[in-house]
Amino acid sequence: MKKRSIVLVCGGSGGHINPAISLYEELIINDPDLVINFFCDSRGQIYLQELDNINIKRIASSSPFRADINSKLFFLFYLTIGLIQSIYHLIRFRPKLIICFGGYTAFPTAIAAYLLKIPVIIHEQNAVMGRANRLISYFAKLILLSFENTENIQPKQKEKTVFAGLPLRDRITKYDSNEDKEDNSLSILVLGGSQGAKVFTDLIPDSLSYLPKEMRDRLKIYQNCVSDDEAILEKKYREIGVNYDIRPYFSNIGSIMANADIIISRAGANTVFEMCSIGKPFILVPLQNSIDDDQFKNAKFFFDKGACLIFNELTSNPKMMSSMIINLISRKNERARMANKAREIGKIKSRKIFVQILDKYLSE
Repeated sequence: MKKRSIVLVCGGSGGHINPAISLYEELIINDPDLVINFFCDSRGQIYLQELDNINIKRIASSSPFRADINSKLFFLFYLTIGLIQSIYHLIRFRPKLIICFGGYTAFPTAIAAYLLKIPVIIHEQNAVMGRANRLISYFAKLILLSFENTENIQPKQKEKTVFAGLPLRDRITKYDSNEDKEDNSLSILVLGGSQGAKVFTDLIPDSLSYLPKEMRDRLKIYQNCVSDDEAILEKKYREIGVNYDIRPYFSNIGSIMANADIIISRAGANTVFEMCSIGKPFILVPLQNSIDDDQFKNAKFFFDKGACLIFNELTSNPKMMSSMIINLISRKNERARMANKAREIGKIKSRKIFVQILDKYLSE
């Protein structure tokens, strides 16, 4: 009997890759015989190499949204190459289903799948549908949403939508929030996303410098950053007398999240839902130049639910961030209230929902 096969398609950011890996983890638990192939770009290939014994195919792709004529010509060239690659690999693998997690790699793959009459399901991680997903939504049988009221969905496409949440990785969700510390130590985790946020290199140390010395003496900061900023941050934290652990990447991020009193983060959907799954109060600093303002809209959803505070890096300053931190540290009941609100959002079992939905297509 021929084994069932599917293709997971993702771009190169952590926001695209992590939900795809999470679904992969759940699918192989549910059906160890299922053959799973990944289509991605060059950046995604680096992320996916952490998985054992998987088949990765790099698909040529480019943004169709750049305005200059050279970029338009490059897009047409890469689209043609990506379409040929996708058709070739899809004929070889003969998958029953394709799941796209955003990114421009999905565009040639979705067209190829449409031509070969292979069903396509897309997943939108953010509170506003991304441009790549909007393009391929016309080829999709189903659109799975992380947010119930996702914006920028064409009226004709809304009937295809299903709220399914965002599948999260076990390395995060296996942890529970640790609220029972034996001492009076404080811990703040700062996350800048998969690329690290350079703005945090100045903002966070400057903000912490306004904390009372009694708080700084009890505080340890965990911060991910780009490698070039490690020495700068270490110097800043030594000068203000704060203990620190600074790295480009934390392999034990779930454990650090669980033990943090406060998390300060960009507002990428994957990271925020991870914080909610553990149940933590957090301050979101939305990326100002994010496409379609998706990070602000993500942040507003969690703020409206009472799970977070929002810091606007353009209209606010380090002293205002310091006030937010001091208020949360000083008000344990408020931290607990926000954590409970976050936990309510994060309790949806998205991985199970995804598998149930996909199983209907795989069984046909």
